[in-house]
Amino acid sequence: MKNKIWLLVSFVLILLIVAPFFGIIPIDLQGILKANPNSFIFWHLRIPRTILGFTAGAILALSGLICQNLFKNSLATPDLLGISSGAAAGAVVALKFNLNLSFLGVRGVYICSYFGALSAVLFVFFIARAVKNSSLYTYLMTGVAINFFYSSVIVFFQYIFDYSDTFSLLRWLMGGISVAGYGELIFLLVLLILFLVLVFVFKKEFLLVSAGEEFAQSRGLNVANFRIRSFIALSFFVGGVVSVCGPIGFIALVVPHLSRSWGESHYNATVAFTFLLGGGLLVLADFLARTLIPPVDIPVGIVTSLLGAPFFLLLLIVQLKKNN
Repeated sequence: MKNKIWLLVSFVLILLIVAPFFGIIPIDLQGILKANPNSFIFWHLRIPRTILGFTAGAILALSGLICQNLFKNSLATPDLLGISSGAAAGAVVALKFNLNLSFLGVRGVYICSYFGALSAVLFVFFIARAVKNSSLYTYLMTGVAINFFYSSVIVFFQYIFDYSDTFSLLRWLMGGISVAGYGELIFLLVLLILFLVLVFVFKKEFLLVSAGEEFAQSRGLNVANFRIRSFIALSFFVGGVVSVCGPIGFIALVVPHLSRSWGESHYNATVAFTFLLGGGLLVLADFLARTLIPPVDIPVGIVTSLLGAPFFLLLLIVQLKKNN
């Protein structure tokens, strides 16, 4: 297992080093050491973009791992539970009304994105409590309804935007890693560190839940309350990524499934694989987005969807065969 981790670490490091040199404007090693436009592009655009991609990918992958752990189902993700669409709708509202004000240094887009994600979580749990059914089916079906509702909200605001704003919004909704400077990168790095702290601080609780709801309750864990607290925390982290990068699909679905198979059900190893593979996969997707059809910079969400959709169908087929 250690060999797998070190192999993945080596791959990710090589990717992080190589990726900033490629794009619409190729940059050589000599160009980054001189005071010229290429040096500015490398240090102020490509480097923060690459590290931001790794950070966002790691957060999304960890959020998917937590969701699947809480429900013991490889199809449960923030996307299917409505968290991502709620965050996107909140961010769209902020963009429409130019809510650029900040609170304690936090931008208005993130605040709206967080409350959008939180509203989706609370609505899902409200429905589950109202029908007195907390099964995975209830959560997923409610999440699908939430997705449709917030998608309609997004389309409504897109319709009332003017033409130029509509194009910008559509580009943002496709998901992208476009950043100038290090401000947004530092913001997401703080979120990632907090996320990793929570993942290990509540390791015991996550292990209990993964062992089964009845077993966890027999050990004194209130599973329902723990799920609510966990999803409120997930809203905090997923909302942060969506506010910066827009909605990026399938990272939260694909990566945890691979990580569990590589980690051989060991908690620490699975978290390490998820962290590395999630970040590396999004950096790779962004690298492909910049280099596949030069000089076009494809939105990274399109690339992750093209890679992730076939995997999702395969995973769904396997899941259905197991249930039959």
